[in-house]
Amino acid sequence: MRPSKVQMELAGFVIFLALYLLGFNMLFRLPEGESPVYAPGTLIFSLLGYWLGGYFHEKIFKTM
Repeated sequence: MRPSKVQMELAGFVIFLALYLLGFNMLFRLPEGESPVYAPGTLIFSLLGYWLGGYFHEKIFKTM
């Protein structure tokens, strides 16, 4: 069973969102252990993952 294009796009969005937030919070720690939930550029980076999910779906499953 192959995933649909929408599923691949959403998976890319969620994966890039998680990676960006985790990476941002590890690199830029705030004093007293408080870390921000929102990081600048989060939506832009996540939309890149959304686009890449659709792009790879087209590349991988169009050839099959």
